Amino acid sequence: MIKKEIEQEAKIPLSNELTAKKSDFSNWYTQVVHVAGILDQRFEAKGENVWKGYGYKAMNNIKAIWDKLFQDAGIEEYYFPLIVPLEYAKQNDSWWKGFETEGYQVIAGEDKKVQGILRPTGEPAMYPMFSLWVRSSSDLPIRLYETVSSYRYETKHTRPLIRDREITVWHEIHTAHATRSEAEEEMELHMRLWDQMWNDLALPVFKVKKPIWECFPGAVGAVEYYSTTPNGRVMENGSVNNLGQAYAKKFNIKFTDKDGQEKYVWQLCTGNGARLLAAVFTIHGDDHGLIMPPKIAPFKAVIIPILKKGEEDIVNKKALELYEKLKTKFPIKLDSSEKSPGKKFYEWEIKGVPIRIEIGPKDIAEKSLMLVRRDTFEKIKVKEAEVDKKIESLLQDIHKNLLDKATKMLNSQLAKASSLEEIKKNINNQKISIAFWCNDEKCYDKISKVEDGVEGFGSDLNESESGKCIVCNKQTKTRLYVAKSY
Repeated sequence: MIKKEIEQEAKIPLSNELTAKKSDFSNWYTQVVHVAGILDQRFEAKGENVWKGYGYKAMNNIKAIWDKLFQDAGIEEYYFPLIVPLEYAKQNDSWWKGFETEGYQVIAGEDKKVQGILRPTGEPAMYPMFSLWVRSSSDLPIRLYETVSSYRYETKHTRPLIRDREITVWHEIHTAHATRSEAEEEMELHMRLWDQMWNDLALPVFKVKKPIWECFPGAVGAVEYYSTTPNGRVMENGSVNNLGQAYAKKFNIKFTDKDGQEKYVWQLCTGNGARLLAAVFTIHGDDHGLIMPPKIAPFKAVIIPILKKGEEDIVNKKALELYEKLKTKFPIKLDSSEKSPGKKFYEWEIKGVPIRIEIGPKDIAEKSLMLVRRDTFEKIKVKEAEVDKKIESLLQDIHKNLLDKATKMLNSQLAKASSLEEIKKNINNQKISIAFWCNDEKCYDKISKVEDGVEGFGSDLNESESGKCIVCNKQTKTRLYVAKSY
């Protein structure tokens, strides 16, 4: 079934079965995103995909998490135009140099004049407006976010949800503050919001402090989040950036304080999007397909009638009654198609629905149901009258199990390195290295050049231990994360 669907529809050559995740993660990922009904990759533009219903439900469930977190914290949702005038885009010359060749130009009119670019990031669309909105300290703080698509002409190998040219369901928080201390307090809040979001997805990540030369020009600092893949690579998955006053000076965002002094604002930006869903797939999925964390699963459970000749009507009627009862409490699916139970099991396992509910003549006679967990395939017989309570408790257990399992996986992927040779060894063993580093850019470059594709991603936020830099032997408390990335 997988070979037929993808070779004929997506034109991707595959074996007869879903590729084993650990042995060929890259191929597994490409297959499962298609077969599970997440995306259709046949749209004739590189790096752009069609969201299918099931995948878009899951992504929107993630968006619902960040909507609630941000809005509960007083961060208001806005929308800014997609087309950014060139005048705005060029206002920050450093930004423009970085994105000029990646920007999609918008050409319109009889003279085919360039009207602007499709937004690669939010700053050039938002900050000209900030400069109009801010006049005095009473106009501060500004705390807003938007969820949009961003467009970058990505020249590297594209991969659905991980590296696209249209970066879909992408959110950015942008704030402006009167003082540096207020901006730093806001940064701590954003990190707490992100920690909660990762927990809701049952995903452990590691956070790093970026070297200052890797931050936006003029920025004060940045913290980035990274998730891992089974083949020992890392994937940047969100950032919280303290922009300092760099953008405020470029866009003339300033206010008059209570003493009549003109001052530039201090700013933050925080962003991420569909890579969150990519991390869910890469970390939780297995050889059978996806495993959806309960809090974002489009359906918490799927009901599958087990039909017996002569008793079809009885079973189907009972399955419908069960569906009507449970749908008021959980997002649930009744699969009443004419496919065999085995094929239904197989397809919903690929989609990763947390719980399967089986109901047949014997279950009806015993007033019971069979529940099957997707994460462990454990079968639990439960009384029909208690099924809703059991589903609720199982969903909590599944979330905890996924988080515990993923945390163990992350810990097993991290390895200390006391030399450049040990970094090479760790990479060959599909490990992420943690090495002491003196904070010097030259030593950083030497570590990053230990092998093609290797990068230093930033330093551990916890500096409780001390050791010697693996390049120059200088005593330090800073530990650098080193690995290959997507």
